[in-house]
Parts: sequence; structure tokens; C-alpha cells
Amino acid sequence: MKKTYLAILISSALAWPLAVKAQDQNNSAQQVQESDTASTEKKAKNNKKKTVANEQVEVIRVSGIRSSLKESQEIKKLADNVIDAIVAEDIGKFPDENVAEALQRIPGVSVTRSNGEGQTVTVRGLTGDYNITTLNGRKLASDNPSRDFNYDVIASELISGVQVHKTPQGHLPEGGIGAVVNVQTARPLDIGKFVMSGSLNSTYNERAESHDPRASFFISDTFNDDTFGALASITHSNYTNRHDSYQAWSFSERAVDIGRDGLVEHKAVRFPGYAQLTSYEDERTRTGGTMALQWRPANNIDVNFDALYSVYDINSHGRQLSVVTYSESWLPAKNGVYTDVDVAADGWANKLAWQGPALMDIVDTRAPRRNTTYQYGVNVNWMLDDLTYTFDISSSEAQNKNNGDNKYVVARSGVESASINWNNGQAVPDIILSEEVTPNSVFGAWYTNTDGTGVNDATQNAAVTGTWENDGLVSKVIFGAGLDSQEKERITHRSRNASIFAGENLAKINAPRSALVNFYGHEWWRLPANALDAGNISNFMGNTKALIPANWATVNMDNLYKFLGELDPAAADLLKTDIAKSQSFIIKEEIAHAFVEMNIEDEVLDMPYLLNLGLRYTRTDVSSSGHSQNIHNLKFGADGKPVDNSWEAVQPVQEESDYEDILPSLNFKMNLTDDVIFRTAASQVISRPSLNELAPYTYINVKPNDQGVRYYETRTPGLKPYTADQFDTALEWYYHESGTVTFATFYKEVASFIKWDKTSETIDGQPFEVWKPYNDSSKTARIRGYELAFLQTFDEILPDYLAGFGLQANYTYNNSVSGEKDDKGNEKPFRGLSKNQTNLVAFYENDKFEARIAYNNRSGYYAWDNWSVIGGVWVAEALHNNSTSWMDLGVSYDITDNITLRGDVANLQDKIDTRYLGDRSHIQYAATYGRRFSLGVRAKF
Repeated sequence: MKKTYLAILISSALAWPLAVKAQDQNNSAQQVQESDTASTEKKAKNNKKKTVANEQVEVIRVSGIRSSLKESQEIKKLADNVIDAIVAEDIGKFPDENVAEALQRIPGVSVTRSNGEGQTVTVRGLTGDYNITTLNGRKLASDNPSRDFNYDVIASELISGVQVHKTPQGHLPEGGIGAVVNVQTARPLDIGKFVMSGSLNSTYNERAESHDPRASFFISDTFNDDTFGALASITHSNYTNRHDSYQAWSFSERAVDIGRDGLVEHKAVRFPGYAQLTSYEDERTRTGGTMALQWRPANNIDVNFDALYSVYDINSHGRQLSVVTYSESWLPAKNGVYTDVDVAADGWANKLAWQGPALMDIVDTRAPRRNTTYQYGVNVNWMLDDLTYTFDISSSEAQNKNNGDNKYVVARSGVESASINWNNGQAVPDIILSEEVTPNSVFGAWYTNTDGTGVNDATQNAAVTGTWENDGLVSKVIFGAGLDSQEKERITHRSRNASIFAGENLAKINAPRSALVNFYGHEWWRLPANALDAGNISNFMGNTKALIPANWATVNMDNLYKFLGELDPAAADLLKTDIAKSQSFIIKEEIAHAFVEMNIEDEVLDMPYLLNLGLRYTRTDVSSSGHSQNIHNLKFGADGKPVDNSWEAVQPVQEESDYEDILPSLNFKMNLTDDVIFRTAASQVISRPSLNELAPYTYINVKPNDQGVRYYETRTPGLKPYTADQFDTALEWYYHESGTVTFATFYKEVASFIKWDKTSETIDGQPFEVWKPYNDSSKTARIRGYELAFLQTFDEILPDYLAGFGLQANYTYNNSVSGEKDDKGNEKPFRGLSKNQTNLVAFYENDKFEARIAYNNRSGYYAWDNWSVIGGVWVAEALHNNSTSWMDLGVSYDITDNITLRGDVANLQDKIDTRYLGDRSHIQYAATYGRRFSLGVRAKF
């Protein structure tokens, strides 16, 4: 469907009411003469069609699982567009501890976890860069360095509900090809009475063996005859999380010469160059709060002020043993001699053994996250007869403060011999070392990197909206305009030379040779014993059956840096960070929008219908600031070499661009019966280019290749957004107040993808291969699938003594292709897209007791491409995640009407999450997160 056709059609429809109004004025005399009977019939007809959408949602105040599901069902039923919702079970009581975890219960939504905690979401196969997240309808700033949103910054106790808009409307913000996710907080006059609640919990992670507190408090009341209300909430939690993993890297083909006698038994064997065991431990502290003030000085005026504030600090510490399986080409000495190898039919090694020596690295990582997020806004509703004006203004900021605080420190060591068995039937291979790696082993300085990326994001929004409601054919018209501004700054810090103390740079260190140690021909700056600590890792991956080292030494980072500073102060100074100007930037977008939206309501064959038409206009002005090299500074001499190095310098640049979009939307809804609703929707939508693609950047390589051609890469902010035509249908059967069966289909055709293209240019007389991004209109991606959902309580089916049981289930099928092709010409899937996803929630609830078990499963999905040297050339191969599942259990008991005890278990199964390259037996990553137990008390008055 062409965008212009749909836009013209909807524009004509939106203009039609004006013509109707003029015609009505000409026929006003005749209308006055209409009989009372005809008028009565018209009112009855209008009242009947109002059942489609305009009836008021029942205010459900009963707490519990069933009331939450019932209210979510009502929101979906009465919506004009395709929507799914989650509602808090009670004040300060969300179904899951994390907003992202709760969202995965919605059909078509999957969650991506960071160290075991849900952080970002994917909707119908589209990652967060294709979705928009709002708080109370306003764009919320995020500390995520991309356009994605990190949901872990918002504690679930602060939230009253979440709505996922899967089809657009004129009044909804643009930018979400996947969905618009609106997070809602409570308002005091909507609660309408005094409420105070609080909770106190203790959480235990079996892997970290840590007991941690979590507490929340909520209070709301109304004053002055319920014309003024105030609400406040606060939550605080400390949580220690540990997850263990196996990782493998560098899968290139390598020759295996048993005994290193010059007779190469296997010329091309594939196995990981590095096999790594890592234990990560996170200490997470989150403090957040909300506030809301609501004032109704008159029946037609509603003034709201609301604010959210969150501070989320994470100290992430990783301890890794990395076994090196090959001889690194950049080192003067070799790794050990291969003594045995078992090669499978596909050319991959099942087993590998070597000795004299077996090199390995002890790696210590620190990755802190210092997040602050806030938003405040004012909303005024002014009702004048059939017309309501809404004025809204808000501001939001998010920051991840990182001034080069990440550490990645490597100490090199080794043992006499090692062997690895990848064919042991486990996700983790057997890794057998000839001796334990302890602080008393020989260690040398190696790689000492410090880096970090700080993010500052600021948004401001101002909008005015008018809503006209009528009992006629055109039941509602919404119109409005606004201005949104977002500025995201990314500041990247990098070490000046992280490898200065490594083996290949010994000659650059001003230190006595006596400080070196020779280990099987490898020379290192020997680390003192106090630079290493004894490892305290236990129960690795839940006591995996693989034969792996029981423990290994860890780096004492403070003592290591102290030693290097004393060894060569000047060289140690190179470990400090500078701002990497070419990787730092500011992207500012100013978006002006205007929209008009109309509801037409009538009936056909006694079936009421609603047609929602919308048209949204946006103009986006983009300003991109940063630093890049200037290709025009590159001058070559007669010998073909640069005459100087002035071209290497980066200089400030600022580029500007703009684009406009007209986005039509159509949502149709018909009540086939009182209980069955049919929906269909068609629209055009956009998602803006990623920030990396808009950032100014230039890379120049003046070294010619074998053909004498040099390399030049550049980016530009003049890129246009991704565009999509989308079509949705849904059939919804609300056969009971707590019983629903729904079936929905979706189809999106996404175009204007950003593609990197190679051209040839001559720069100062020299040939260059130039890579630049552009919007590729020739490629389209197809996102298609269906969602099936079911909700049933069994009170009317089971005997009274079994009343209270219920089941919520949904399944999503997504058969989508990205429009990209691999080297064999096969269609590549979208990154992070699972073809099948299933959610099951079984619950029981009576007057005092409540139990709930929730299960989520998503099938395997494409992760990214891994590059390896195969047959002497670099080849991209797809990495895939295997299917994953997650199960949670929660129970609660009301001791009194005001006091409730609650217990929860997260990740009940503790299954291994795995990723593979090519064949499922070639595991690249395997991780477990451990179970999390929580016990607490909640009070409400």
C-alpha cells in the first residue's frame, strides 16, 4: 500500500465531517421538524453503538490476581486500537518484581536479560530501537546508549499499569514500528480515598549466597471534599546477583601438528582459540519514588502534576579463567605442542590436548553503572460542553555516569599441560589443567584496559490537544499539536595504550631486565604475589557435571596497578583514559507534530462498529555534533605516502538534516455479537535511525591493499527513518467477565533500511574504497505472524470447594525475514526474533490465600554474526541462541485484612542459557543465573 494513497484517503475522510456540518446547517429547518419518535429512535441507535467503545470502563478496586486480569481484559475490550495491558494487582503490587519481566507475559513481547534481570523488550520481533516507551504518555529519557529503553531502572512497586499499543493512532507518538509501550503511575483522585501501604522483603540468591533487603512505602489521600489529592511512593532495594558462564571465541581454522615435527596431520581444524570460564557478581542498589498532585477546582477542570525519580547503581565484578588453545601470531614465542586431537567429520575438534606450556589468562573485570532517571510533568484538562482541551508539558533526564570506570585487566600465566573435551555431552566442555592456578603460580603483566561510556539523555515535551465528542455519526474528533525535543550525549573514554605492559611491548618499558620472568620462552613482567588473590568461586554453574577447575586465582586490581606504577611510571601513565573524541557525540532531535483523529460510529445489520481514522504529521530536525577526521587534509607525495600526519587529527564537526512524514492510521472495530469483537487496522509508521548511524564518524586507512587501494569509511546524519506499512486483524471473544479467547494477526513490511555501500573514489590522486550508509529502498523486511491468547477462571466449572483456580495462556508465532541474505543467498532472520513464544500463568485465589506459577518459553533466535577465517578468507557465520525458558512461583497469605505474608521463587528451573555457532553442538556461550528466593510482609491500610 502506498503511503500517499492511504494518507489521501484518510485525509478525505477526516475532512468529510466539515462538509456534513455545512449540509446539516442548510437542512436545519427540516431537522427541527423531525418527529419526537424519530429523535427517540436516533438516540436509541446512538446509545447502542456506544457499546462499541465509548462506555466508561468500570472502576475495579478489588485487589488480587483475578481483578487485575479482569481490568486488563476490560482495557483491551474497550480500546479503539489493538492493545494489551497489565494492571497492578493492588496498590504498589505489580505481578512481577521487574517491569520488563511483567511485559513478557503479553503476547508478542519477549525480554532480554542483563545478568539474569529483565532489562529490555522485543515486541513482535522488533528490538527496542523500533519501539517507543512513554511514562504517562510522555517520552521518558533513558540511560541506554541507543534508542532502546532500560526497564530495570523502574521498580515495579511504582507502577499502576502498562499498556502496549500494537497499532498506532493519530494521537500516539510516532517512532514505534514495533509498539508504543506506555507505563502508568497512579493518581490520587482516581484512587479516591486514603490508602497507605508498605512492604518489607528479604531476597536470597542461591549462587551469590547473599541475603538482601527490599522495602517500599505508598501513601495517598484526598482533601477539600475530594477536590485535591496527593500521592507519594518510595522503594529501595539492595540485591546481589551472580551468574556463571562459559564462553568461546575465535573459531578460525587452524593447522594441528602433533608433536610439532613438521608433519601436519590436520591442516584445517576448527576449535575455539579461547575457552573461558567466568563468574560475574553484581551488587545492585535501586532507590526510586513517585509523586502526584491532583486538583479539581471545578467539575470541568482537572490539574495534574506527577514526577518519577530513580537512582540505580550496579557494581559488576567478573572473574575469568581464559585458556589459550593456539599460538598467537603476534608473540615471539609459541604456545605448547599439540599432543592429541580428535577431529569430527565436520572438521571441528572433539578433543584437544597440548603441553609445554598451556597458556592462560586470569581476567578481572569491573563494569559499574551509575544511573539517575527522572521525569516531571503538568497536565491540565479543561472541559467546555462537548469540547475538552488538554495542555501537557514535561521534562525528563537520564544519566549513566561513567568517566572511564570500566576495568578489564589480564594477567598471563600458564601450566605444564591442558586438554579440552567438547564432546562430553554437556554445555560446558571438560577443561583439565595439569595443576591448579593459584596466587603462587607464575604470572606476568599483560593487558590493562580502562574504558567507559557515559550517557546523558534529556527530553522536553509540550503539547495541546482538543477532543470533541458528539452523539452523532462522528462521535469523536481529536486534534492537537506539540513539540518534542531530545538530546542524547555519549562520551566514550579509552585507555591510551592498554597493551603497553604486554609481552609484545617489552622494549618500550623502562625497567630492569631482572623484573622479567621467562616461562617456556615467554617473557613477562613478573607480578608480585600480592597482585593475585586466592579465588573464592564455588558451585560454578550450579555444580556442572563438566570436569573444570574447582577454583582459580583472581586479580588484586589495586596491588597490580600499584606494581605497574612503580615498575615504569611513564608507561603506567598510558593506562589512564582520554576521551575518545571520534566515538563521542551529541544527537539532538527536535520534532514538531500535528495530528487529527476521528471516530465514526454506527451499525451494520444490527452490529455496532467504530472506525478510528488518524493522520499525524511530523517534522524532525536533526543536529549531530562530534569529532571526525577530515579527508581533505590528506595529501600524498610522489612516493604515494602521506606528506604529513595532519589527516590523523580529529576536529569538531556539526551537521544538520531534516525530514517530514505524514503517517495515516486506520483502526476498525465491530461488535459481531455482544461478546465477540472483530478488529482490523492499517497504517504507516516509522522508526528513526540508530544514534550510531547518525553520529559523525570518519575512519581512514592509508595503507594500500594488494591492489593498491586504500580504505575510507564515513557516516552522515542525513539518513531518513525506517518506514513500514502494517496490517493487523483480531478476533476477540469475551465470553465471561474473566474469560477471553483472542486471535490476532500482524503483518509489517519494513523498508528504507540503512545499508552500507562501497564506492570507489580518487582522493588526491590515490584510489580509495569508500563505505557510506544510505537508505536502501530496494530491500524490504517482512514481519508476519499471529497471537493466540486465552484467559479462564474455573469458578463456574469446578465445585465450590475448588473455586479460585484460573489459567492465562498465550502463544505467538512469528515467521519474519529481515530482507538481508547470507553468503549462500538464504534469507536472514531478524536479530533477537524467536519464531515461537509461549506464556502460561496458572493461579489460585481465595479470600486469604493466593498462588501463582508463571512459565515463559521462547524458541531459539539469531543473535549476531561471528567472523572466522575459513579457507584463508574471513567468513561471517550466524550465532544462534537455543530456546530458553523461565519459571517463577509466588504465594501469599492474608494474616489479617491488613497484613499479608508473601514468598516468591524466581528462575525456578535454573536452566542453562546457551548460544551456538553453526551446529548446536558447537557451543559458544552457556550461562546459568541461579534461583532467587524472596520472603516478605506487606501491610495496607
